[in-house]
Amino acid sequence: MRIGDICAARSGDKGDVLDLTLVAADEDAWRRIERGVTAELVQRTLNRVVPGEVRRYVLPGLRALKFVAPTALRGGVHASLHAGMHWQKAAIWLLLDLELGEPQPTENGR
Repeated sequence: MRIGDICAARSGDKGDVLDLTLVAADEDAWRRIERGVTAELVQRTLNRVVPGEVRRYVLPGLRALKFVAPTALRGGVHASLHAGMHWQKAAIWLLLDLELGEPQPTENGR
């Protein structure tokens, strides 16, 4: 299942920080992304185009995952060598195009 089929997404930047957020469409989608979309997966995916660390923040009340790459845009968006001032909008598609496997059952069988 493609992440983009079960999530909405937002992206942005502040200085040299890239910010990507996935918001699950429903509880089933939330369980899938909460388990399957790790900081390590996002870092491996983003490191194809931007090097550096990725931090994951879990927002269960919003059914959202926020990923922050604190040094993705070295020197800020105006100094970055990435084409276009809004390339971060395209970066979210790297996540939306990822395929997720089947969710693993939790202790209560969900």
